[in-house]
Amino acid sequence: MEIINHSDFFKITENFSYKPFNQSIGWYRMHSYYHPERIIFLINDLQKPTIACFAHEKRMFGIKMLLIEGECYKNKEALNTTAIRDFYKSVTELGYNIIEICSNALYDFGYETALRQAGYLRPVGQFSLPSTKIIRLDEPIKLNRAWKRNLKKASACNLNLEQINHVGDNESDDFIRIYSEMTTRKSLHQPFNKEQIRELCSDKEIQLFFVTQSDKRIAGLILYVNTNFAIPIYAASNLQARETSASYYMYDELFKHLIRRGIFVFDLAKLLPSTEGVNNVFNFKNGIQGSHIQLNGEWSWYNHTVYRPLMYFVKKYLMKKKEL
Repeated sequence: MEIINHSDFFKITENFSYKPFNQSIGWYRMHSYYHPERIIFLINDLQKPTIACFAHEKRMFGIKMLLIEGECYKNKEALNTTAIRDFYKSVTELGYNIIEICSNALYDFGYETALRQAGYLRPVGQFSLPSTKIIRLDEPIKLNRAWKRNLKKASACNLNLEQINHVGDNESDDFIRIYSEMTTRKSLHQPFNKEQIRELCSDKEIQLFFVTQSDKRIAGLILYVNTNFAIPIYAASNLQARETSASYYMYDELFKHLIRRGIFVFDLAKLLPSTEGVNNVFNFKNGIQGSHIQLNGEWSWYNHTVYRPLMYFVKKYLMKKKEL
């Protein structure tokens, strides 16, 4: 296990075959905008690197925590139980009280075996969505009746998909405006500002799209496009977009755009119905036929067992996270 600097990390992982969006340079720039010193970069072997990740350091009540959002892998051979076990066993030796992992990679029993052998368990309570849906764009895309009805509605609304090649102040302002309208309407927290959106979209693999009506931007989507797959990171729509079914139009046009580029795997980014409300987001995503896939999900390690129930209390009652 080696701790390296951010320049070496992104140089080494540039040609890795698997790199999730939350290990991209754009994600790093976004989350290091205020406190870059709270991010560390880990690699299994500096001479022959095959597994790497950057992690977020947190301190709370004198407790040192390390939060890891997935990993980068050089190739399929790196996805073996022994290598993953040794990597995460080494992480437990870095001096942290709590280590939490949230892997959005497709579920693999070898990954679970490796984490358990390294001393990790599922945490008390689950706070991230554990499944997603994969759409194959090289096959006929099948839509339900609601999708077909909304696409017909959108076709009469003079909508246009706009791809942004350079995200400046105007573009980040427009995305924040639309996102703020949505979060206010839904009583949600807004997790970023316009500067962070600009930093996120400075990554060549992260792209911003808008839907416009009469030259007014009414919906937006930030998309991570790797050589093998695409996955939405943030999506936003205002009331005008809802009235014109702009989100249906946006995804339909994005599928065509990705097919032209030769990208044939689209990850809908976590899919699970809620026990509350009308499930608009779930119904929207579930209207596209695809494969339901379980994710590796959440794992945790604690140097004292008392931290297991304590972290559940902190997440649920202090951080007000929604248990899933």
